[in-house]
Amino acid sequence: MPNFFIAGAPKAGTSSLCAYLQTIPGIYMSRLKEPNYFSRIVVPDDHPVRPIRDQRQYLQLFAEAGEARVIGEASPTYLADPEAPRLIKAYIPHAKVLASLRDPVERAYSHYLMMLNNGTAKGTFLDEIKRGLALGDNRRLSLLRADVGLYYRQVERFHSEFGDAQFKVLLFEEFSIDVVGTLRQVLDFLCIEQSLQEFTAPAYREYSVVRGPLVRYVFGNRTIARASELLIPPAIRKAVRDKLLVRKAAKPVMEPAAREFLRQYYADDTRALARLLGRELPWRNFPNAT
Repeated sequence: MPNFFIAGAPKAGTSSLCAYLQTIPGIYMSRLKEPNYFSRIVVPDDHPVRPIRDQRQYLQLFAEAGEARVIGEASPTYLADPEAPRLIKAYIPHAKVLASLRDPVERAYSHYLMMLNNGTAKGTFLDEIKRGLALGDNRRLSLLRADVGLYYRQVERFHSEFGDAQFKVLLFEEFSIDVVGTLRQVLDFLCIEQSLQEFTAPAYREYSVVRGPLVRYVFGNRTIARASELLIPPAIRKAVRDKLLVRKAAKPVMEPAAREFLRQYYADDTRALARLLGRELPWRNFPNAT
């Protein structure tokens, strides 16, 4: 079994963090991201993004871990899944769990832009927010789920199960500004002694759009995505994506009405989260969340 989990949140830097950790000696991260083995409610068995449920198949993800002290996987659905903390603790009591949180308004917009690229968005940002709120009980639909950004209860559940020694929260905005400093915190949390003096963070990915409907289909097909993760090294996948599949574009501006709607939707939860973490949050949509 793994002993380390990157639990979320989606669109909060979990892919980059996983990729960086894959380069650190002593750490083995599953090449397949989002197996969702412990996500039984957010990703039910009949979900289009097929979760791995067979234990043998799940353990096979870590068959090449060798002598690695830290063996991990990243499933950003775990953070919002109310059963995941209890299940992980029951299977692997000594596991360590990491969560990366992002300004929930910006996180939701990033998710919306991804949906535009893969063809699952049907309307404006505000349209998709309201559609997700109306149909949120249907886990089989591809929806923009605003409730994913209600972090307070999610963090509280993991903290209650694992405590400070086994559960750590990062903030995406601080990670983006200081990648090396954040990685140092993570390695200290994992008790991995490794110099980062030679580490150079890749350039931040610029906003881009897909090159036509065929690429949109490829981006939206989870079978193709999973196969590429298992068969193609990350550096090659990134090169193909940047050179052939997408083109740089000006990032669309968020609708003011949608921003204000989400500010109100998240306001109380964000204040509760700040109190739980005991710190100010560097989130521009919530300047008074303390």
